[in-house]
Amino acid sequence: MSKISQYLNEHLLGEVTTNAAVRRQVATDASMVSMAPDIVVYPRVTNDIRKVLRFTYQLAQKGHAISVTARGAGSDQTGAAVGQGISVITTAHMNSIYEFDSKQRLVRVQPGANFAALQSALGLQGCHIPAYPDSVGFSTIGGAVANNASGRLSGTKGAIDEYVKELEVVLANGDVIQTTRLSKKDLSRKKGLQTFEGEIYRTIDNLIEDNKELLNDQLSSEAIDAVGYPALAKVKQKNGSFDLTPLFVGAQGTLGVVSEMILRAEFCNQDEALLALAVPDVNNFVDLVDELRTVAPDSLEVFDGRLVARARTNGKKYTLFTLADGEDGSTGAIAGVVLCVFQDFNERARKRKLKKARKLAEKYGAIVEEATTPELVRETAALRGIAYAGSYADDKAGVVPSLFGGVYLPSRRLEEFREALASLEKTTGVALPYSGYATDGVYTFWPQLPLRTASDKQKILKLYDAFAKLVYAHDGSVVAAAGEGRLKSPFVQKRTDEKLSKVYADVRAVFDQYGTLNTGVKQPIELRSVVAHLRAGYDGIDFAGFASPN
Repeated sequence: MSKISQYLNEHLLGEVTTNAAVRRQVATDASMVSMAPDIVVYPRVTNDIRKVLRFTYQLAQKGHAISVTARGAGSDQTGAAVGQGISVITTAHMNSIYEFDSKQRLVRVQPGANFAALQSALGLQGCHIPAYPDSVGFSTIGGAVANNASGRLSGTKGAIDEYVKELEVVLANGDVIQTTRLSKKDLSRKKGLQTFEGEIYRTIDNLIEDNKELLNDQLSSEAIDAVGYPALAKVKQKNGSFDLTPLFVGAQGTLGVVSEMILRAEFCNQDEALLALAVPDVNNFVDLVDELRTVAPDSLEVFDGRLVARARTNGKKYTLFTLADGEDGSTGAIAGVVLCVFQDFNERARKRKLKKARKLAEKYGAIVEEATTPELVRETAALRGIAYAGSYADDKAGVVPSLFGGVYLPSRRLEEFREALASLEKTTGVALPYSGYATDGVYTFWPQLPLRTASDKQKILKLYDAFAKLVYAHDGSVVAAAGEGRLKSPFVQKRTDEKLSKVYADVRAVFDQYGTLNTGVKQPIELRSVVAHLRAGYDGIDFAGFASPN
């Protein structure tokens, strides 16, 4: 045990270890990156986190910077949950769901709490957090907040930043602050503090005032782009009120370590209806999805026909597939599958939307499977396993790199993008089928690639660079469902507005003066630095999605 870990063990209630097996266990997340920490800390209380950060801050002041990485379940796909230095893991002890205010629908929770457990607890009160990611079964609420996670309902309900009301945050120097929306008078009071907190409020307010036009453009943009700290545009409202909360949501632990949070829940309807559609013709598939948006479903999930073909090859026989087959047992053509979810509390409204959706399905020759009871909805929702059944059923086809998830594409450019993507697929010889959410335009692509040699890694990164170039050329973003972490940074930094990048760098410098908060994440880094930490033996199955809920 090092002197540092021994010192921390003496002063913390939680555990501190330098055990090689423990360090190896937390050296990876759901990304292709591997970085073993020097020390692993399991804090029991906020004061433990405060002591760790104060210690590293004081060391950094003397010229010895040690990075601190906050980690939940490690389901991050961008390498933001791993790092050298100290890994602070909240799942062991800081995982409580404290209380629920049923009148205001506010829940107080610690960052290490499992997201699905929180949803179950809220479900007993007839509520939920609508912005849950696909990894809800195994990820933490802290990780979701750190990434500003989104999911199948985010197109209509928003990402998780819409539901975070207040945060308790440990700053880089160990100070603890509580964030909430402040009036102009309260803001002036905060700015008058001769503390690190006061300095933050003063500097961030000045940054916002000095870059109003740039931030307004960012706020009004249609694109979903989580690069940097785009929520800076939401910190100060036109009425002068001020709230740092949005800034920490999606910051991936680079501005402070969240130790507690208050979230706003929404009422949930258990009587949802689900319409599953199998579309035989690829052109009809695209057109049908466009028209289904007008019906205003709560979720509109799409699956490329090539994913369907993979799943079928691996033996899957969903009811919808069977309905599409011929009476003689011949395999029916499926160019794409669509899942329409309707959660309106008003039964008449649900039925009206279902009727409209069925008519559109008939118009485009789609095969229809309708589910309106909880049991049938659960069975039909199994179709959400198409991508995983096709990509992870055996080990012959190669690895699906995590790089290709969380991609935003505007609906107006989607068809044009698909044509350009087909050209890239032809050039590279790599198929890039997709699934995703047409309600907000966030998609995941599922290439299957070998990853055995250094040459294989280089080919993946070369393909991804060409893919990213294509996405941005069609007004999209490769960083939409989470932050860029360290894995995507080399690919997005050259495609981010220079002035905006400078503002984001200034924001980080305010909170992280000595570079002790998740070093290398959300920062400009060279591609070779990423390559150096690509892990051997990556198979893409750490969090393959089999625990995703229906």
